[in-house]
Amino acid sequence: MDEIVVKIFEEENLWNNFLDEENYISFLQDFEYGEIEKNLGREVIRLGIFKNNKLIGVCQIIGYKRKLSYGLVVHHGPVIKKEFLKEGLEKILEFLKKEGLNKRYHFLRINPALPLEEDYIKIFKNFGGKLAPNYAVSENFWLKEIKSDEEMLEEMDKTHKKLVLESLKKPYLEIEKTEDLNKFSIFWSLYEDLYKRKNFKPYSKEFILEEFRLFSKKGKASLFLGKVENKYLSAALVIFSHQSSFYHHSASLPIKEPLNYKMQWKIIQETKKRNLKYYNFWGIAKKEEKKHPWYGLTLFKKGFGGKRINLVSTFDFVFNKRYYFLWLYEKIKRKKL
Repeated sequence: MDEIVVKIFEEENLWNNFLDEENYISFLQDFEYGEIEKNLGREVIRLGIFKNNKLIGVCQIIGYKRKLSYGLVVHHGPVIKKEFLKEGLEKILEFLKKEGLNKRYHFLRINPALPLEEDYIKIFKNFGGKLAPNYAVSENFWLKEIKSDEEMLEEMDKTHKKLVLESLKKPYLEIEKTEDLNKFSIFWSLYEDLYKRKNFKPYSKEFILEEFRLFSKKGKASLFLGKVENKYLSAALVIFSHQSSFYHHSASLPIKEPLNYKMQWKIIQETKKRNLKYYNFWGIAKKEEKKHPWYGLTLFKKGFGGKRINLVSTFDFVFNKRYYFLWLYEKIKRKKL
């Protein structure tokens, strides 16, 4: 039996093609996503997992250096052929130790894009993974399959269907699709208002702009801007990758008109036009409690129809005792939410 080998791998086309072949359900392991982090000054380690010189997996790792601790993070990865997941993970951990990354960083955090199944959980636990006190990125998706317009409308709840159809009869509700970087300021103005109003920790302006710039450059991102009487009231950054579109960043001002419903329908139509299979609304609240900050957004997403995909929980692999400062901080912080 030939040994599995892990090595640095920087072939962008081969990398993204592999993700396509594996029907990858996120985009955070895309080569472009690593470039965002690299351009913002973070260390990016891209590993290829090979067997008989054939690519069987990829793992994009981002190094974050923060006050409490230094951490390596795998966002929605690694992506390894199912039959080699166990051996592939073992070889990744061995590689990090061999290269001394366990000396430069205090822990490795893996936020897998794998379905929530006991067999997968056991693999991470068996290699010393412990459940993280917090997640790096969403641990679930709300996924809508692209079908005929009639079928998709029927899958919506009654209110959503009514508002979508109503919005389509109102020409003054305008939705603009653009890849113009100069229009990013419109998105940011709305996003800035939202995070101040909702009191949540936002992504940085530099990060979202770089995400828009790099993905749109490859034809993989668009801004959708909603306006009424030339006033912009709603915006969304949508990523198109592999078999899905992704509703990744969004913001809007409070409005009585069904502008956001029209925007969602336009995004769905663009997804269909690109011959993609799914519209991924990204994450929803784990528990539908009215006090949850994303309760309203969760109901909004679910009303369009679709299904919830639960992912394997986030696991941490500890390299240094300094990790526990972060563990305690995140544990306390999460209790307050």
